[in-house]
Amino acid sequence: MAAFFNTGLSQQQFLDQYWQKKPLLIRQAFPDFKSPISPDDLAGLACEPEIESRLIEQYGQQGSWQVTHGPLSEEDFSRLAKTHWTLLVQDVDKHLSDLQYLLDPFRFIPDWRRDDLMISYAPEFGTVGPHTDGYDVFLLQAMGSRQWQIADEPIYEAKLIGGLDLQILAEFSPDQIWTLQAGDILYLPPNFAHHGIALDDCMTFSIGFRSPTQVDLLDSFVNTLLEQQLGKVHYGDPDLLLNQYSAEIDAQAVARLKTMLHQAIDDAEPTLVAALGKVVTDTKPSLAELAAESVVDLPTIDDVGKKFEQGNILQRNPYCRFAWTRNELGGQLFMAGEVYSVDVNAVANLAILTEKTILTSDDWSPLMQDIQSANLLCQLIAEGGWYWQSH
Repeated sequence: MAAFFNTGLSQQQFLDQYWQKKPLLIRQAFPDFKSPISPDDLAGLACEPEIESRLIEQYGQQGSWQVTHGPLSEEDFSRLAKTHWTLLVQDVDKHLSDLQYLLDPFRFIPDWRRDDLMISYAPEFGTVGPHTDGYDVFLLQAMGSRQWQIADEPIYEAKLIGGLDLQILAEFSPDQIWTLQAGDILYLPPNFAHHGIALDDCMTFSIGFRSPTQVDLLDSFVNTLLEQQLGKVHYGDPDLLLNQYSAEIDAQAVARLKTMLHQAIDDAEPTLVAALGKVVTDTKPSLAELAAESVVDLPTIDDVGKKFEQGNILQRNPYCRFAWTRNELGGQLFMAGEVYSVDVNAVANLAILTEKTILTSDDWSPLMQDIQSANLLCQLIAEGGWYWQSH
């Protein structure tokens, strides 16, 4: 079984014992780690209009915990004090493909669960305050030192300081205090309160794994039912009993409703899976324009074949999210919130179309043997999921 860094745990043992259960400190997960990006590079990204960023000042000119959303300017940086501020930049793994290797050790967790690589820089005492997150995160210390104060138990109904653009806990009493050096990793499950404080100029790489809420999934499920013209069964009560009050919705009515909704899910399992696939591959609004830059006219199978013959390769669009599933009728490919259904003959090729980062003529060979798979790749190219790069 594959090892999980230097913890003495296998990847499965980590999942069994820690994943979504309790924090884990991993010393020197990346031995002798040197940050592949400098603070100046990060600041440059934060000034780009298409890149999501935030500047958090604990003691800002406009008050405590001032938040400035990017794109940032030289003026924003020039006004900063020497301490007590933090710069955060989202989706750096998508903007800088050279950093993708940092995600490789975490690929035993489904890709569709991973959100992004966020990078933060802070001088001494920089922090975003004590808080909880609704997602799993691996915090890789990339430069300098950061102290982490951690709670041992999750908090599900946290009291927050009001009137802020940040969700900072009004009360926080840590149970553990750990100082991380470059190469150390702290894993935190959802809802565990934590407070990171920079002890010097430091950078932290956050590999986050988000999951949809019940509302997200129900909304997607209902919309998918509407698209497929399903879910039209009316509420029924053939077992109706006399009730003392004519306007009361009694317990029996609620029970029938629950049965009715459960039945809608049971009768539409492929639709339920499609709802999940659409939610977890939907493109972030902040990345939509970048993802759309690769959209082209629909190529033919011959067009694609000639491109491969000329030595070109296809690059998967880093701004698009992919997933796939199989079912009794075949399978479904999900990209950027869209669903593409295939029959049983094409299911074997779904992994090629979603899990590889580049496609070469060798990958094209099995795809072209199945007309549906070849046409699907043509469609994905047209939608911007794959684009051509010279060999």
